[in-house]
Amino acid sequence: LQSTEMFRESNGPKMVMNILNNRKENISILNSGLSVVSAAATGNEVLKEAFMNLKIDELILQCLREYNRGGIPYLYDALRVLLTSDDNRVVASEVYGYARRFAKIGIVEVLVGSLHEGIKSPSLVSASIALKAVAVNDEICRAVADNGGIDAILRCIDDSSEQGEKVVARTCCSLLSKLAGSDINKSSIVEKGGMDKLIKLATRFSDDPSMLQEVMSMITVLSLRSPNNAARAVEAGAGDTVIQAMQRFPESDQLLKSCCFMIRNLVVRNPENRTILLGNGIEKLIRKAKMNHKSCKNAATDALRDLGLDNYNL
Repeated sequence: LQSTEMFRESNGPKMVMNILNNRKENISILNSGLSVVSAAATGNEVLKEAFMNLKIDELILQCLREYNRGGIPYLYDALRVLLTSDDNRVVASEVYGYARRFAKIGIVEVLVGSLHEGIKSPSLVSASIALKAVAVNDEICRAVADNGGIDAILRCIDDSSEQGEKVVARTCCSLLSKLAGSDINKSSIVEKGGMDKLIKLATRFSDDPSMLQEVMSMITVLSLRSPNNAARAVEAGAGDTVIQAMQRFPESDQLLKSCCFMIRNLVVRNPENRTILLGNGIEKLIRKAKMNHKSCKNAATDALRDLGLDNYNL
């Protein structure tokens, strides 16, 4: 913190921006300069504001458009840092306004372009993380979809499942979960076969609790307040997947907690799903998770209640 304050007081942001603007043709200098931006703005709201006042958003967009997207990795990192609320000294961060500003000048179209390049793109993971940071409201989430973002993400999830690309799969699921905050996008994801792709992914990485947790979280979001999507999830195999996950990883408290959240959304408005899951022995698995893991207690109790069990508090 002390060094970043010295950087600010010595007019560091303006000097760095002058270098970046005057040497835009030199990829090495651009990358090095943007690494300074990332380091300086991390955890420092004042420096984020200083760089935004110096129009770093326009510089980042211009560089993304002009250069090979994989050639300047710190482009994406600088964008992510500028849009991350990580300064504990500040009560109300301005990063959401910065995200809207980036969206307004056209960053969504450029980042989605990286997703369209597919699983072999060197910038796919970085662009997905950056796009997640930009997608702060319903309008921006829908703009991602309007530019073909959902199609591209689902294709990447499918390809990562087939090729065993775990990092790509996890990153794309995380981005998709953010975009599903828009009800319109949620419906679109399901209509485009999203449930089937997620279950396929869970099957492919059935030995990895962190990957299974990502899938459970995604299905939880898609099923929230949507009986039709909950029905589609169980039809796709979500019930079998959650039972197998809970049986295989009884010590993974975070996965079990995610399973309980997903079960709630699958059954709270779908009596037929309750019957299916109870018939397959889900109650015993939830009670075991509740008994063995303090962190699962509330989620497990709620799941038992939404399954229609009278003794859910026991």
